[in-house]
Amino acid sequence: MNPTSEQALRAALDHETTSIVRQLHADNERLRIELATANANLRNRYLRSVLNLIDKHRDMEVNGGIELFDERLVLHNDGLHMDDQQAMLEQLYQFPLEDKLATIPMLCGLGYWVMHESNIDRHCPFTVLWDQTEEQLRMDYYDFFTRGGILHRPTE
Repeated sequence: MNPTSEQALRAALDHETTSIVRQLHADNERLRIELATANANLRNRYLRSVLNLIDKHRDMEVNGGIELFDERLVLHNDGLHMDDQQAMLEQLYQFPLEDKLATIPMLCGLGYWVMHESNIDRHCPFTVLWDQTEEQLRMDYYDFFTRGGILHRPTE
């Protein structure tokens, strides 16, 4: 092979490789965006489910708080068929704990107290409370706080 044809072959291969690499980068970026969108949608769905559960318990005038077990979020989600409930529950089981905990500042911003154990249960990451003062909470949940429980205050 003469040097010119070798250079031409090398240029053609480099061009093809560069094209493939560019396409892979574009595909990778598209997938990253799709994943971020899916995670944001699931986070929003989780927050909506939490707020829906809180509203139901407030409407029933249940005590001033609710533990957020994944199963409760699914069972109290209106309009879900059994298959959809099972699919949502599976999603919640796989939903990262960090994303569940990321809803705490939003809940506090809406005026709720939020408590969680120092060793967090991923299927019941926290408890949301309302219509109580910090003094009441500290008295009512004295054992919780002596075990290292954490209280997040409303930010209103």
